[in-house]
Amino acid sequence: MKRYLTTSLIFALLAAVFFFYPQLISESGGVTGQRRGPRRNVPRQRAGTARIDYSQFSHATKQHQDSCRTCHKVPTPEWQKTSEFPDVVDFPDHDACVRCHRPQFFKGAQPVICSDCHRKTSPRDAARFDFRNPVRPRQFTIEFPHDKHQDVIALLERRTSPVSQTVSLRAWAHAKVVANGATQTNSLRYNNCEICHVQNAKPPVAPGAGWTDGFAPAATTFKTSPESHASCFNCHWKNLEPTKDNCAGCHKPASPYLPTGIPERKSMKFTHTRKQHEQECTVCHINITKAATLRGLKPDVPITSCATSSCHNNPKIHEEIATELARLGKDKEFVCSYCHTSNVGKLDPPTSHNLSVDLAPLKRKDLK
Repeated sequence: MKRYLTTSLIFALLAAVFFFYPQLISESGGVTGQRRGPRRNVPRQRAGTARIDYSQFSHATKQHQDSCRTCHKVPTPEWQKTSEFPDVVDFPDHDACVRCHRPQFFKGAQPVICSDCHRKTSPRDAARFDFRNPVRPRQFTIEFPHDKHQDVIALLERRTSPVSQTVSLRAWAHAKVVANGATQTNSLRYNNCEICHVQNAKPPVAPGAGWTDGFAPAATTFKTSPESHASCFNCHWKNLEPTKDNCAGCHKPASPYLPTGIPERKSMKFTHTRKQHEQECTVCHINITKAATLRGLKPDVPITSCATSSCHNNPKIHEEIATELARLGKDKEFVCSYCHTSNVGKLDPPTSHNLSVDLAPLKRKDLK
């Protein structure tokens, strides 16, 4: 009994020393002064590779930057069903994807990769999205040099022979007008921008918030813009670079973006079909013929084209710009309405407007 108490007391004493002075206990069990060793850097767990979202095809992927014809067929089989000209009107065939993505194609009953092109990821439903899918961001911009095309058209205009080339362009422009449903009239036709930008017949789509002031522009207010290869392949199919095989000649990689379906119009009440406006396009669009790209391109009609014209700066007939700016100078609440709807007409006029009619620039906040 006495031995038991002695043993218990020794263990209790050691436990107390270990508890209150743990630094005195070495790894070998002896009592010593512990020296702090060098701190060991524990390596962090290496981050795994980024997960690939196979539902979002990207041309920016390095493996997707081979020649376009590696995947796309020009023209697409059965292009006649949706196009009047040999064109790319559908997504690439399965072979273009399966040769690299076989594991993703056969992963589960509804492979995610199928959702790039198909409305439903089901082997029993072959319906595809429209090509190009309007809700998917664009991955290319179009490199269209207006300056070079203007030079070509001007050269054709100056030629006296062969006349057939000029006539064929005019005939093609006429066919485009008819195809767009517009009525061919006896109005002036010019062998220039109208080769591609024809009179529109489709009513413009109203903005989500509706038309400002309830002013809905007529279908013929806007000119059309080319929406397919047909306008280009008229010249660039085989003989004139960039041809149908040189996609990179026009399509340049860009950050993903969604194009706007409605052109931004400051002068919403302007219409191209008014007889007085039936001029050769570059009479007003004076800088567009210098543009080497569509990036950042605007219609770019300077106010001087209107303000100094015989129509809009003629006291004997009417001088809307000068008159409205003069009224604004007397009433800061005045809204310019001859050319603009109120969302624009209530803003400060650009300095160029005032200077074009010899008036000092003004800001509404500075008016009494």
